[in-house]
Amino acid sequence: METVYLLILCVYGTVWGSFLTVVGLRVPLNQPITVSRSACPNCHRILSAKELIPVFSFLHQKGKCRNCRQQISLIYPIIELVSAAAFCLIYVSSNNQLFQIINPGLLLTFGIIFSVSDLSYQILPDRIMRWFATTVFAAHLFNDMQDFLFYSASGITFFLLFYLFYRIFPDCIGGGDVKCYAVLGFLLGYQTCVLALLLACLLVFAVYLPLLLAKKITSQRVIPFAPFIFTGAFMAYFIGPAFYEWLNLLLYIT
Repeated sequence: METVYLLILCVYGTVWGSFLTVVGLRVPLNQPITVSRSACPNCHRILSAKELIPVFSFLHQKGKCRNCRQQISLIYPIIELVSAAAFCLIYVSSNNQLFQIINPGLLLTFGIIFSVSDLSYQILPDRIMRWFATTVFAAHLFNDMQDFLFYSASGITFFLLFYLFYRIFPDCIGGGDVKCYAVLGFLLGYQTCVLALLLACLLVFAVYLPLLLAKKITSQRVIPFAPFIFTGAFMAYFIGPAFYEWLNLLLYIT
């Protein structure tokens, strides 16, 4: 029965990932999300229902538009598969407790939207950022009200630190990243958010340093940081307790 649940979650996960990808692509352009039908960005032909099935349509069409044969971006199937895997991970780790899915669910939802938007346009839309902050605030009201001041202090601290960094080195970080880490500090608390920042930086080095050394990109290239921010935050949420337990043990031994 557990396998059936996981399969159902995979289906829902791919659909959710597909929808969030549309949100990330349309909101920065001020396009409607649910009213207009999906179309090929190259030939503008309205897509049929068969062409909108997550993952399957991409594989069935061999990654190309059926009409103009334009290559379909890999971002669609990748996001859909990542969303499906994340759905399963959240479910398995939740222990059937509703509040255990709120934080990782928010990280997944807004992480996909911001990642798609940053990869496509180098923008983290304020409209979505406001929704992110509002839902995090509501989550604390219903779930972690006792620690509300602690999480608020974490969010303010991260905002001030990143804002100071932004003012000193405006070419190294964007204003959207400052707001993003402020909300993440409020959502996760300072310990988890510090680990999230560390993981994000390590991921950037792991991805871009080999490309720089191979001269595939230049040091002047703008790095879309949102995918690394939210990947690091998602990882930190799950491994944070074990990491800090190991760190405390290591410091105790030494």
